[in-house]
Amino acid sequence: MDTKDYNKEVRSWTKATHRKMRNEVLRLVLNVGPGYENFYADTKQYGGEINRIGFKFPYYMVFVHKGAGRGYGGLASLKRFKDAGNSAAIWKQKRMGSGRRKAKPFFNPVIEAELPQLADIITDHKGQKAIDRIQNAFNKLKID
Repeated sequence: MDTKDYNKEVRSWTKATHRKMRNEVLRLVLNVGPGYENFYADTKQYGGEINRIGFKFPYYMVFVHKGAGRGYGGLASLKRFKDAGNSAAIWKQKRMGSGRRKAKPFFNPVIEAELPQLADIITDHKGQKAIDRIQNAFNKLKID
């Protein structure tokens, strides 16, 4: 596989994974808003081949992914409960993900499902490069 085919396959994988993540956001959040509309994927190249894939989405989507929000865990909630003189038992009830807001993991499950396919693409490309280098080195060492 040459570099052009490799780049094409990686871009194709990136687009397909991006589409699956956006569909997962729609499935879990049930509306189209900034979390869906401002979700991007891009690739970066170094030396002519893709070496970085990035997924960009609004920062607050991390909280949607984890099921966090105002009053649903974290250090501020801990301070508020301690100042009110509440017991540790009440604090344990207010841990992240224990309130009405449930985690809506849209990123990790998709990446975990799609990563083996990307690993195969990279292995095919880099493996062939390694074999070619070994063969070239061997050809230089041969005595004619």
